[in-house]
Amino acid sequence: MSSHPFSTELSAKAMALKNEKLTHLHFYYHNLLAGPNATALPLNPHPARLFGRLTMADNPLTLDPELDSTAVGRVQGLYGVASRVDAALVELFNFVFTAHGGEYRGSTVTVLGRNPILAAGTREMPVVAGTGVFGFARGKVHLKTHSFNKTTGNAVVECDIYVFHY
Repeated sequence: MSSHPFSTELSAKAMALKNEKLTHLHFYYHNLLAGPNATALPLNPHPARLFGRLTMADNPLTLDPELDSTAVGRVQGLYGVASRVDAALVELFNFVFTAHGGEYRGSTVTVLGRNPILAAGTREMPVVAGTGVFGFARGKVHLKTHSFNKTTGNAVVECDIYVFHY
């Protein structure tokens, strides 16, 4: 091991990193742009075109597609229309787990990537980080639109996270 004024090499053993685990998480998030309990707020709501539109989100995570089903956490972050050609978002989301008594309470999984929201079937994004139980996380997220209201923009998205962690 070597050291520099700005860094020190550590062994995985010293950081208590043992065998890596793979966890599969399944739930739904509700992106609510309209209604009295909106959870997504456009930061620049009237751009000349959709490209460049940014939205801040604090969306509920539930076990089932119904909003009143068991809550397991929140999806907090920012997304923006990143393509001038198709409906593709760049998303930075923290999946924050809040379920009372759950082993994941207080832990997060961070996702950053491109989401082509109108693509048929399942879309994939990378897991880039995590905290708590999901420290040193890496993996992928599969997203599938469960429902979308063209009038309000409200959507329910089925989410499967496959996360490696210690």
